[in-house]
Amino acid sequence: MFSVLAAESLELAVKFIDIGSLSVPVTVFIVLAYYILLPPRIIQPFVAAVSGSVLYLAALASVLPVHSSSFVNSAVYLLLANAFGAFFLYTFGRSLRREYAAMEDLKKLVAVDELTGVCSRRRVLEAGDCLFKSALRFNSKLSVLMMDIDHFKKVNDDYGHCVGDEVLKETASRCSDVLREVDHFGRLGGEEFLIILPHSGVHDGIKVAERLRSCIRERMFKVGESYLPVSVSLGVAELRGHDDFKSLIQEADEQLYRAKKCGRDLVCPAGLKIVRQVHLNEVSVK
Repeated sequence: MFSVLAAESLELAVKFIDIGSLSVPVTVFIVLAYYILLPPRIIQPFVAAVSGSVLYLAALASVLPVHSSSFVNSAVYLLLANAFGAFFLYTFGRSLRREYAAMEDLKKLVAVDELTGVCSRRRVLEAGDCLFKSALRFNSKLSVLMMDIDHFKKVNDDYGHCVGDEVLKETASRCSDVLREVDHFGRLGGEEFLIILPHSGVHDGIKVAERLRSCIRERMFKVGESYLPVSVSLGVAELRGHDDFKSLIQEADEQLYRAKKCGRDLVCPAGLKIVRQVHLNEVSVK
């Protein structure tokens, strides 16, 4: 913009006799068009427009008396054009910030479960689908865990949904502390969670599942003045001949159902017997 106004200033100084009567309206129009058609998003373009306007007035002052009506009118026109630009920059910037904040809130709403702070259902399923395809392509290991809080409906019925929400948040927090940064942990809905373990086979999945089960079971949940015993059941499945990520989740879900059917507070891996106790340094399958 500064270059355009500098060119206009040079043209004015050289050809004032021929174009002086038309140069001011054209220049003001250029400034206005600059703000309207190319709205500046940072302060530098605004500074360029103001500097160019000052340069143009300086060129005009070299060929017209400063006190003349033509010069005064030109200065007023350019002042109004830049005042409009400043107002437009301010309001446009506020609008952009509001739009950006709304977009960020929308992204966060889509990607993060509002209650627990872990991945949303949509986000964890999208991540799982990508990891599944990557594991197939590079022939790497992949395990998934389906986790469900035992007797969660009874917690809601006996203590209310507020206490149930606190149990969900504390469960998610404890599990997040156990998992690696590369693992994906999300809430599918209600009291059901999905954990995706890249580069992990079924035995690695069993170890992680048992850590999760232990971190929930070992310490009672303090909610207000109440202490609640909480346990979880987990199903483990490994990528092995599955057609898609949905079938892998379905197998883990079937193992979760088997764990709940066999008494809950258990880890049930696909293709193996139910895990009743797993030490952190070795897998013990009974």
